[in-house]
Amino acid sequence: MLNNRNAFYFMISYVLSAFGYEFIFFVMTIYVYQINKSALNVGIFAALTLLPRLLAPFYGIISDRFNRARVLAWGAALTAVLVVVLVYHTRMAWIYPTWTLISVFLAIIANVRTALMTEIMPQKNYLRGNSLVLTALNLAKVCAPLLAGAVSIVLNLKSLFYLTALIYALAMISSSRIHLPVLKVGKNTRTVIADLKEGIKYIIKNTRLKFLISLAFTRSLLIGMQTSLFVIYVKTYLAGNDAQYGIFMTMIGLGSIAGSILGPWLLKRIGNSILIETGLSIHYASFIILGLLHNLQIALVVVFVSYVIFYITVVSLHSQRDMASQVEVRGRVYGSVTAILTPPAIISMLLGGYLANLLGVEKVLIGAGVLGMFAIGFLHLIYNADQVKEKNITA
Repeated sequence: MLNNRNAFYFMISYVLSAFGYEFIFFVMTIYVYQINKSALNVGIFAALTLLPRLLAPFYGIISDRFNRARVLAWGAALTAVLVVVLVYHTRMAWIYPTWTLISVFLAIIANVRTALMTEIMPQKNYLRGNSLVLTALNLAKVCAPLLAGAVSIVLNLKSLFYLTALIYALAMISSSRIHLPVLKVGKNTRTVIADLKEGIKYIIKNTRLKFLISLAFTRSLLIGMQTSLFVIYVKTYLAGNDAQYGIFMTMIGLGSIAGSILGPWLLKRIGNSILIETGLSIHYASFIILGLLHNLQIALVVVFVSYVIFYITVVSLHSQRDMASQVEVRGRVYGSVTAILTPPAIISMLLGGYLANLLGVEKVLIGAGVLGMFAIGFLHLIYNADQVKEKNITA
């Protein structure tokens, strides 16, 4: 009964915090641009949103040392307060540091709720748990901007900040209702550096985790530029308009939701390892197809199918990650993974835009797809070689 109650309050907290992030990110994009009418300021704002993720291993230490439900509650509460503070500042000199601090708490929330899911969901339900949270995450990505845009017609922009604060206040209340046993992870007298080293050593020694992280790193580097390039792809290469770009992104969102829901059903019938590598290969191949297409309607179908398959793969990948990580170090492992994947994403965004101007967006998509497929084959060979070495050592 307690597990069901915890799962109920966790899902409420997860949905609210995920929705709150997408909501405030959309509102802040408009707010920052409205103040100075500068695309540069919007770019700086986006970069400041990502930068705190580089410190994610430290957030993992917090997640591992303290009650994760309480950390989630405090993170949501402080976010709610700081979002209200933003309403009273219209100078970028105040907005930037305040948003950076908010982004730190948003990163802490993202880290701790991922680790918290593995405590609440039994190990045999990791697939179901990841399916639920990824479905909630993708629904938030689709619905939050739509709702924010609709509400902004009725209310002034600053009212949306108060609405965001209310969302996080409700997330704080629901997460404080989660009751978990005290998790003994050792003495808290250990230094921060010792904690960081323990999380990194755990990853290095775990062959399966290294393989999964390598796959995620490759995708982050090669496909991380997709968000900024898709608008160029639709509006320039396919000669579409704003509405058609919106439809294109909606198809990505709907495909992501469908894949998150279908993931557990399909994974029970197909092996995890086969599905992860095959799914990512098809996902990469879809970018090659997109680069060769000249028809928007066909592109919509391709991108929908691509993200259905990709999120089926993500459900599997996350479940494998959870099973390969012990509960005592999950916060640090997840934090280290976030820190590892953030730089290639930033590099991909910058390099993708540069190469698109130089070579054409379609060539960048094709190149990313081809390199991705080669990378999967290369990583597969390395992983199999490492497994053979481990078996020989054990024998």
